[in-house]
Amino acid sequence: MAQEEFDFESFKNEAIAGLYSGKKMTGTDGVLAPMVKHFLESMMSGELEYHLAQDKLKSRLTVRTVKRRRLCVV
Repeated sequence: MAQEEFDFESFKNEAIAGLYSGKKMTGTDGVLAPMVKHFLESMMSGELEYHLAQDKLKSRLTVRTVKRRRLCVV
């Protein structure tokens, strides 16, 4: 999955401008919402990649074990 880079400098400038204009810090329209969104998406992407890699490894090990059992039984 392609993850877009988080531009901290532009976020910082927008956050400061938002706080000066009276925007809330938290909430869906808050100043921190874009950073929290990026953090959660990055975390979920990493978690998904980890689980997919584990499933792929498990399936390879299972196939290898089944093949060995067939060779031993025959």
